[in-house]
Amino acid sequence: MSIIAMLEGSTETDISTTRSALAIAQRMNLPLIGLCALPDPQSALMVVSTPESAGMSAVAVQNIIELQKDILAKSESAFRDTVTTGAHGLECTFLHQVGIAEHAAASAATLAEAIVFPRSAAKTGEPMSMAFDHVLMDARLPVVLAGTRPYAPGPVIVGWDGSNAASRAVRFHLPLIRAAGEVIIAQNRKDAERDGARPGIATDSLEDWLKRKGVAVRTEALEGQVAGALLDLTVRTGATMIIAGAYGHSRLGERLFGGTSRRLLEADDAPALALAR
Repeated sequence: MSIIAMLEGSTETDISTTRSALAIAQRMNLPLIGLCALPDPQSALMVVSTPESAGMSAVAVQNIIELQKDILAKSESAFRDTVTTGAHGLECTFLHQVGIAEHAAASAATLAEAIVFPRSAAKTGEPMSMAFDHVLMDARLPVVLAGTRPYAPGPVIVGWDGSNAASRAVRFHLPLIRAAGEVIIAQNRKDAERDGARPGIATDSLEDWLKRKGVAVRTEALEGQVAGALLDLTVRTGATMIIAGAYGHSRLGERLFGGTSRRLLEADDAPALALAR
């Protein structure tokens, strides 16, 4: 098992992603892998019928190769510089995988304890957005979105509404929860019942389940708009992560999440966000 940091070749972004992933890896005492997945340049070679167009295709492939070299150099440098100063003996590996980022990320997420995407991946059109969308929405695997705040020790907050998505988020991210050692179950009961009462909406069952896993648990009632109340709660409690269910679907690259999910994804000041659908 390991923690995966998804890298894109943007120095500042990759440093931020690596720092978040490294902090999680240290807390869980697991190896860290910096993964940069790029497609085979030869796949860009077009089917051609004339010598002139064949030459143009060869030039295009060479340009892609040079671009990928630059991306790899930047992502590897950002990863190694970050872990050199902060790993403190933890096993850290940079990995270049030939393939589409969506498939590479989904494969990595299958066995990793956590796969960490840059915060920008929540925005359509960013380099990691399609991979993030694919892993979460299509493969239906758990993901962690790096926070805009530095990752630091603290409890995790579970945004609980009794839904299947929230339940999957808790089950999938149980290793992160255990590593934190303390959970705050947060709920705005009126908001959670807005679309009709759910059988598991009460927090009692989740509390009991987590306590049987050896996790310290307490509950907090939220007032007002849920996403804002959750973010305020992270500040008051020093929470390092919010665990929540993601809602909606994607069509042609447009991410259509529910209101709370969208506000958490788009927040400018937020801790790490652990999601499952």
